[in-house]
Amino acid sequence: MRDDITNIAIEDYLAALMPPRPAALAELEIEGYRHGWPLVGPVEGQLLYLLAKSSGAREALEIGTATGYAATWLLRAIAPVGGRLTAIERNPERIELARTYVDRAGYGDHFTIHEGEWFSEIANLRGPYDLIFLDILRHLSDEHDAFKALELCIPLLQPGGILIADNVLCNALVLEEDAAPTVRGIQEFNRAIMNHPQLESVIIPLRDGVGICRKRDL
Repeated sequence: MRDDITNIAIEDYLAALMPPRPAALAELEIEGYRHGWPLVGPVEGQLLYLLAKSSGAREALEIGTATGYAATWLLRAIAPVGGRLTAIERNPERIELARTYVDRAGYGDHFTIHEGEWFSEIANLRGPYDLIFLDILRHLSDEHDAFKALELCIPLLQPGGILIADNVLCNALVLEEDAAPTVRGIQEFNRAIMNHPQLESVIIPLRDGVGICRKRDL
């Protein structure tokens, strides 16, 4: 199932405009389509790359790395300047998959992945990070976990750092008044990022919705 909530023809048009990807990304896109793996896709991948590149990020954190696809886009921006990406993933099979593709892309020396539950692993990190990519919102069953994730991420961000959250429109289910707990959690998360005193934020309706937040300067 596709997560696109905007016009699918427009999404396909944008993807078709993308230049050819490096071999590791191109292979992962083919395998991801074949196996139904979760990928952010080339357009959102380019957005991640540009945000990391333009912000000058060197230390990045990815929460929920899955296949390593988004990680590779981020590493394309930060590895050439000596940056590092720390990732968290609880599924051992996906950890091996991510390591395999990040290595194939040539960024293995810049990539560290922690196996474990997201909240316990986040709590053990010290940071600070220039960029955090939060990609677990659709996998949280407790309606307050998304807000807890936000509250754990903000202290780990440098002032001026960027927090990017995927799936913030949840296949348009955020429009429902009587939503499931996962969706209520995302609704709470969206309200929080748009009103948080430490953040400047925008939500972009790309694919399944991307929240982009900048931590205010001290």
